[in-house]
Amino acid sequence: MNPTEKPPLCSRCGECCRKGGPALHREDLPLLRTPGGPDLADLVTLRAGEPALDQVRGRLEPLETEIVKLRGRDGAWTCLFFQEEGAACAIYAARPLECRVLSCQDTRDLERVYARDRLTRRDILPPGHPLLELIAEHEQRCPVSGFARLLESDAPEDRQGRAAMLGWDREVRLLVAEKSGMDPAILDFLFGRPLEQLAPALTAARRRT
Repeated sequence: MNPTEKPPLCSRCGECCRKGGPALHREDLPLLRTPGGPDLADLVTLRAGEPALDQVRGRLEPLETEIVKLRGRDGAWTCLFFQEEGAACAIYAARPLECRVLSCQDTRDLERVYARDRLTRRDILPPGHPLLELIAEHEQRCPVSGFARLLESDAPEDRQGRAAMLGWDREVRLLVAEKSGMDPAILDFLFGRPLEQLAPALTAARRRT
């Protein structure tokens, strides 16, 4: 940009917010401890193997590693904090890095940070947190890639494997919700989206390949 030019202004169309909340980066960690900023119940973990929209490339691709992002609302990906009236952000002062650097007219700043220093659950939860071990067991017993492979087969043993994985995924969520007293919304951060919810997206992604 010519130094004499003014920086591009946001037109407040809300299009970026409707496409999904941002992934969080290491620079965003303090926001989770900021009054008025997002808390853990406002987050969702997308796990390795899930199909996710690469907003820089503009295409759906399976994730190589997990990401944590602001969750959507109303069964869609529209950012939880997007306010339709006035196309405003409810946490503007504590908005994440991707939101701060995004310019619709020039996306180079977003592209530079997009895949850098993304936060994971282990980055966010303190060392020794009692749920870290359970999260690791859930990853081992209910991996997205393993579940996707089971969806490809109708063999009896694979149907049994799917049922067992779905059952364990469901039970661990119920157990944590009942025993911890935490907001059930936090389960999507702790364990990602339920496998039952992921199944249609995984099946559709397989058909596209």
